[in-house]
Amino acid sequence: MNPGRKWICAVVALLLGNILATVALITLAHHGASRVLPDYYQRAVHYEDAIDQADRNHTLAWHVVVTVQDGTAIVTASDRRGQPIEHASVHLAGFERSANARTIDDELVARRAGEYRARVAGAGWLDLAVTIDRGADHYVHQLAIEAR
Repeated sequence: MNPGRKWICAVVALLLGNILATVALITLAHHGASRVLPDYYQRAVHYEDAIDQADRNHTLAWHVVVTVQDGTAIVTASDRRGQPIEHASVHLAGFERSANARTIDDELVARRAGEYRARVAGAGWLDLAVTIDRGADHYVHQLAIEAR
C-alpha cells in the first residue's frame, strides 16, 4: 500500500471513529432521568429576589454551617455575635445531582442551641437551600455539598 492510501485510510478511520463516538454519546444521553434543574425558569424570573435576599443575608450576618453525613443533615447557625440562633424555623430544600435527581424538602428539628437536624438519606452531591426564619428575620443560605 502506498503512503498516500495509508493517510487516506487513517483520515477515514478517524472520521468513522468520531461518528461512532457521537452516536454512542447521543444514545447514552437519551437514557436515564431528566437533567433539567428543578424550578429553573422560576429561579431565573425571580433573580432580582435572590439579589435582594443576598442583601438581607449580608445585613443579618448570620453564620450557617451545613454538613451531611450518614444520611443526616446538620445545620448550625449563629448570629453576628456568635450566639446560637434559637427558636427558629429551619427548612432544607434542594435536589440530588444524580441520575434519579431526588428532591429534598424537610423541616429540621432543633437538637440543641443553634443546631438543627433532619434525615436526608443517600450520598453524593446535593444542591441545597437552607431557609431560617426567626421572628421577622428571613435568611437563605444556598450551597452545594457532598453527602457522605
